[in-house]
Amino acid sequence: MTIATLHPDTDDSAPDALPLTIAPAATDAGVDVERAWIAEQLGAQYQVVRPLGRGGMGAVYLARDRALHRVVAIKVLRRERCADALERERFRREARMMARLTHPNVVPVHAFGESGDLLYFVMQYVDGESLAERLRREERLGAREVRRIMAELAMALDYAHAQGIVHRDLKPENILIDRQGRPLLTDFGVAALPSFEPLAADAGLAFGTPQYMSPEQLVGEHAIDGRSDLYALGVLGFLMLTGRLPFKGRSLGELSARHLLQRVPSVAAAAPLTPPVLVDAIERCLAKEPDRRWQRGSQLHDALTSRRVALKWPRWARPSALKAAVI
Repeated sequence: MTIATLHPDTDDSAPDALPLTIAPAATDAGVDVERAWIAEQLGAQYQVVRPLGRGGMGAVYLARDRALHRVVAIKVLRRERCADALERERFRREARMMARLTHPNVVPVHAFGESGDLLYFVMQYVDGESLAERLRREERLGAREVRRIMAELAMALDYAHAQGIVHRDLKPENILIDRQGRPLLTDFGVAALPSFEPLAADAGLAFGTPQYMSPEQLVGEHAIDGRSDLYALGVLGFLMLTGRLPFKGRSLGELSARHLLQRVPSVAAAAPLTPPVLVDAIERCLAKEPDRRWQRGSQLHDALTSRRVALKWPRWARPSALKAAVI
């Protein structure tokens, strides 16, 4: 079995020149079989190149759109789930929700299709890495970059919430960082949209990743809103600054109890050089009660982009104090 891969010297900025070479397969046999099945179902328009990532419900492949001469990412419902009518409907809903969103910090959807048993949608290919990959490599990020990433994601969430969409699964794996450092939100597989009739099988269930879920999301409240996503953004901010999650547990019950009851660890103690306004922004995101958090992403964005964030240093670390200490 062989797999087509993009030539290492390919210039993605020149869509009319996308040389493809054949190289030995570097993936396991199961993924190769799935790739071949996808290629067969998609037909001539898309050339499936290689896998980009896999989740519980879907898999994402790099592909070449032969008609438009561009590289794209194609998300497919995993083959073993295609026979499940409920999973197929969830996948369709994800595509519909993402297609509603047009924002610089949300990965755009170009097309949706069904071919035989295959369900798929075509997205913009983001040349970069996930936030999870970035954190595995660097462990933690500087305060200035954390501020920028959080501010941009806050506006993406504000836009999604204005469309009635609550993401419900904000985590490092679902945030892509392009070559220019721009964060893009993706994977709306468990997102909620009130205008869509809830699926009967979803009643009473809590969707998301427990380490990033708000207290109300963890207890399975049905009518969660955008403030739950802002809680998750606070968890991300804490993680990016400190290299660790604010709450951990050896079981789901223990982890849930800590999100619900345990005091939020001090951001300032874990990352002492963080500007106080950024500390306050993250800690307000992590308030237990939704009414005590930021009520909209735009409010968080405005706080993070104010001059105070950039200029207000801890008293002991202000440039004037450091100069006096040196003298």
